[in-house]
Amino acid sequence: MAKLNADLLDDLTIKAAKPEEKQYTLRDGNGLFLLVHPNGSKYFQLRTTLHGKAKLIQLGTYPELTLSEAREQSREKRKQVKHEHIDPVFEAKQVKHQKAKDADNTFQKVAEDWLAIKERTLAPTTHLKIKQTFNANVYGVIGKHPISEIDNQLVRKCLLIMQKRGALEFMEKTRGWIKSVFDFALSDKLISENPIPLKDERLIKHVGGNFPHLKSMADAGKLLRNLVEYAGSFEVASCVYLQLSFAQRPSELRCAKWVEFDLDNAIWTLPLERSKTRKHMTKPHTIMLSKQAIGALKQLKVYTGHSEYLFTGRLTSKPVSDKAISNAYDAVFTDYHIVPHGCRHFFSTQANESGLFRKEAIDSFLQHKDKNAISAIYNQATYDNERKQIAQWWSDQLDIARDGAKVLPFKQA
Repeated sequence: MAKLNADLLDDLTIKAAKPEEKQYTLRDGNGLFLLVHPNGSKYFQLRTTLHGKAKLIQLGTYPELTLSEAREQSREKRKQVKHEHIDPVFEAKQVKHQKAKDADNTFQKVAEDWLAIKERTLAPTTHLKIKQTFNANVYGVIGKHPISEIDNQLVRKCLLIMQKRGALEFMEKTRGWIKSVFDFALSDKLISENPIPLKDERLIKHVGGNFPHLKSMADAGKLLRNLVEYAGSFEVASCVYLQLSFAQRPSELRCAKWVEFDLDNAIWTLPLERSKTRKHMTKPHTIMLSKQAIGALKQLKVYTGHSEYLFTGRLTSKPVSDKAISNAYDAVFTDYHIVPHGCRHFFSTQANESGLFRKEAIDSFLQHKDKNAISAIYNQATYDNERKQIAQWWSDQLDIARDGAKVLPFKQA
């Protein structure tokens, strides 16, 4: 080929360089070369030595990388090699490897890994709720981003969507779950710090309070009378009644299985893995069944006894949704807003105000964890006899409130 290169290149020389059968180079000086490929591509390269070994450093493609930019990069790379003894080739490989690692470790990937581990310790309903929440509210905003590139502003973006629709409590829970994912990533050294601060002033704080609940036994009686005329399914009506009767956590009742119930001995045994307070428990929680509760369960068994769960949908073998139960409460009681979880607060108020039972027995009935860690270790009393009395007393009170009917006459669908 004709010798086009002088000691220094210029743009005219580079543009005039035509591809040949074999690749060739044009020298610019100080180790900087232009490689001309047979396909017409032109690449800037730097040749240098480190610890006596030759190094070939790829700088970029012409004209995307200009001649002046290539010379500047060449000076920086020679400085790194000569004075700082940095291997630019090794450093470039490390950067490439880190970028590939970051691309693999998206927020969704890390969150799914965290959820897989937490499945061993979280209640199934909680695990499912987090999974559904991330799918519906989080992954669409930050799911595909490398977790190392996500900052608090990006996380806030998906939280503000929830805040805008007024779901403040739900937003706070979601923020806590997202923070836990970042803690998990931090422990695996995927990030250097958790980007979620303890407090974000741009987010509205949820002001907690008791769950909306019934205000009087008279209102409870009204709800039960209205339940007789409920137009929905018998399974949902049964869940509404038993929620009021058992005063247990809604998710624990809604997802209850027939195998957990011993109707002959009037006991419902809640497995540890389904209990919210299982971390503080050494054995499953038992719920004592009143005569009225057993009667309601026997009626329900006619409908769903062939299924795994007590409360199944008509077209599925899975438990009815929490939304279906909440809608039923709205349908049978319209004086003011109440929610299923409010039944626990209502029962606790009535039981404590009755003066008939010890507070410890009522707390045991409700499966409240002992806030005193020391007493929780030594106080293993289960208050079985007193809890039996409480269960029967409470069902009797509900009967009286409903005008003394002996058995709740569900309207069978």
